[in-house]
Amino acid sequence: MEEGLRKEVENNFREIFSYIKAILDEELATLPVEKIEEGAKIVVEQEDLYEDWIDKIENAPLPEIEKIEEIPHNDGIHLKIIYSLTVDEAKQVRKIKIKSNGKVEISNYIKTYRQINGKEVKIKIEYDTYGNLIFNLESDK
Repeated sequence: MEEGLRKEVENNFREIFSYIKAILDEELATLPVEKIEEGAKIVVEQEDLYEDWIDKIENAPLPEIEKIEEIPHNDGIHLKIIYSLTVDEAKQVRKIKIKSNGKVEISNYIKTYRQINGKEVKIKIEYDTYGNLIFNLESDK
């Protein structure tokens, strides 16, 4: 990827992630620590984020090919491709699955983490078609 384009993509990601991070921090502050440690799902209505999510996450060209995997199935070969961009404490991921029948599934999400009570809490951030920002928390037990 050309350096100028990479910088633009990184800056766009930093911009949207800083906004999402503020929402995440606010939500974590109101959630009991036990809930966080058990693993929780937080859904926040954020319709105003829709256009930015589409532009800066779903349509962003990602510079790293993390994985290309052929998966044999009884109906033929399925292909899984994972692209990513890591900036600071966050990673933008695009997972593309191509089934043997030609059906394509694309998912875009952000992975980050927080240290809470000495434990690392993994956080997967998604955005659904209804305008909801979804935080899935998973703690190492």
